[in-house]
Amino acid sequence: MTATRRVRWPLPRAARVAGTALASVLALWVLLGHAMHAPWMWRPMPGLPGTHPFTALCLLMLALALVPGKTTGLPRTLARIAVTTALCLVSVRLLVPLTGDGLFAALTPFRGALEAQRQATGHAVAMPFNVAWTLLLLCLGEIARRMRYPLASQLLATAALAMLFVALTGYLGGLSVFKGAMAPWTVAGIASLALALLLATSRRSFMRALTAGSEPGRLARRLLGSTTLVLALGVWLVSRRLEYPGIPLPPDGVLLVYQSAFIIALIWAVVTLVTVRAHRVDRARGIAERLTQRAAHRDALTGLLTRNRMMSLRRSATPAADACGSELLIDLDGFRAVNEAFGPEEGDRVLVEVATRLRAAANGARVGRIGGDEFAIHCADLSAEQAHQLGQAVGRSLARPYEVRGRSFRLAASVGIAHATETAGANLAQAADQAMYVAKARGGNQTVAFAHAMHDLRKQEVELEQDLHQALASDDELWLSFQPVVAVADGKLMAVESLARWRHPRLGAVPPDRFIAMAERKRLIAALGRKLLGLAVEQAAAWERAAPGRWPVINLNVSPAQFAAGDVVAELLALLAQKNLPAGRFCLEVTEGVFADAHAVAALERARRHGFMVAMDDFGVGYSTLAQLPRMPLTSVKLDRSFIVNAGESAGDAAVFRAIVELAHALKLLVVAEGVETQAQFDLAARCGCDGVQGYLIARPMAPQEFDRWTTGARMVPPWLASPVAPPVAQPGHS
Repeated sequence: MTATRRVRWPLPRAARVAGTALASVLALWVLLGHAMHAPWMWRPMPGLPGTHPFTALCLLMLALALVPGKTTGLPRTLARIAVTTALCLVSVRLLVPLTGDGLFAALTPFRGALEAQRQATGHAVAMPFNVAWTLLLLCLGEIARRMRYPLASQLLATAALAMLFVALTGYLGGLSVFKGAMAPWTVAGIASLALALLLATSRRSFMRALTAGSEPGRLARRLLGSTTLVLALGVWLVSRRLEYPGIPLPPDGVLLVYQSAFIIALIWAVVTLVTVRAHRVDRARGIAERLTQRAAHRDALTGLLTRNRMMSLRRSATPAADACGSELLIDLDGFRAVNEAFGPEEGDRVLVEVATRLRAAANGARVGRIGGDEFAIHCADLSAEQAHQLGQAVGRSLARPYEVRGRSFRLAASVGIAHATETAGANLAQAADQAMYVAKARGGNQTVAFAHAMHDLRKQEVELEQDLHQALASDDELWLSFQPVVAVADGKLMAVESLARWRHPRLGAVPPDRFIAMAERKRLIAALGRKLLGLAVEQAAAWERAAPGRWPVINLNVSPAQFAAGDVVAELLALLAQKNLPAGRFCLEVTEGVFADAHAVAALERARRHGFMVAMDDFGVGYSTLAQLPRMPLTSVKLDRSFIVNAGESAGDAAVFRAIVELAHALKLLVVAEGVETQAQFDLAARCGCDGVQGYLIARPMAPQEFDRWTTGARMVPPWLASPVAPPVAQPGHS
């Protein structure tokens, strides 16, 4: 079923100008004829009915109402004058008998002219009330339309048509009351104006159904037209008193006319009500179908094309369009933070703004929303260079600030581009997705064009995920390396950090940042964490057997996802119980993001009660603030390497570094500086009061056997002991 379409017949401006000019000239001509006592001006032909001054005044009012103007209608002052004058004329006419004009003549300046005509011709000028009243109704209806009252305009135009029908019926029947009231062209002209007025407001109110392009509207028009024609013909035949057996004729012809008009009005009312009801049902059905179609093709939030619609448009594209097509896949970087910080409503507003910017940047190309914060742009006729320029323009557009609760909020986007000439017939959407994946892997906020090597890289990523499953079940692929943490004062070993390593049987050593990040994305981090904790406990048990009570504190890295996936503390306690190892020789290293989760904080507090130490890793680059530091269940903090790097370059950063160390000491926390790679950085950490250091200057991460050799006689006297920097004063409460 097609959507309902409304038919509209606006009155052209040229026709309005012509009608206004003609009506004005005729009205002024008649009024001038009455004023000059010139009958030939208001009755040009002996066989035509004379035009009464009242009719001429009504015609002049209609001409005034038809003056072309702005769409808002007549100027307010002119409209008030027209309405006031028309109402005055109506009031005067109500006081005049239907067939006489004595009172009207007494109240108008045309009294002398009318009296002269009566004396000259022997009878007064007949005033056809139906013509004058019809003109007045049309005048008021046009003013109501232009003043934005469509329902009043439709009612007035309908009343004018009803009066015309009554007059036409009486004229056809040859009744004396209507005889000579209107010439045929007068009826045609006034009826045309009434129909034009109705159709000009056909988009509103009850005329909407009668003028609609739907089946109910077409049926109603045919029914009303045919019924009116048949009744008018019947009235004419009956009024001619043709001898048809069995047809009773009313004695009063005027009553017959009014009865016919009543029947017509009743039919119009019934057909209109039924049609309006049918039209509403038809319109509601059409709206429901359009909404269903829109839901399938358009995203409800942004109005962009859906994933399925984008796929169908690609399938229906011509081979020529496919040969030069381009696909851009856009993924917002950091959008999850908007939802988490400000709520989904603000996130939806940001997505709507993103959709608006993408439409503007796409410049007519197809734009779709593929997922939550993923969007796609399909271009049929862009070169590879133009597609790359479009991708950069999209990145710049989305990088502009967004207003979120009165504050500026910035987002970035990773854009993947695929062009048909570069994919060699491969699926454009898949190629763009692979390019976008590479952009995300490189840190986001960049535009990457597809290359064939990316397909191999994505394939390797999938294979690597499956290999990680195998490594978790194996006993010889995942292992731990250890990096020492030493005291600044005397170089003694304070602790050792366990670091995950993967010895792939085919690829060799896989970097930790690659497989750990992949484990977090694929929700394997909990299983990986349990595996690494088991390896650390096994190594601690081996050291305990080799040198009871002399092995160092082992720092265990625990991901925030591990706390969300299970009870890390209970699992670790169970492992220690199996090996009969004390919890006090283990330190849980967590990042600052853990402290944004109340469940994780509660787990760490329970770990402290069981004797575990807790260290905050990479302090200063995450969620925590100094105000939260006293309430965290910590025993030490490990300052991110950016602190010591910046402190070596700026006196202000050095002051901040020293203040943070002093604050941690005031809270009875150990302070370890990470990433110490040069003697100058070690000296700076010593001057600022750090308790321990960790970095390549001390030692690189080592396998357990190498670490054993490092802790024994193979290790030389550390060079920092010969440094002229005085060691820090020991802080009370440190151990």
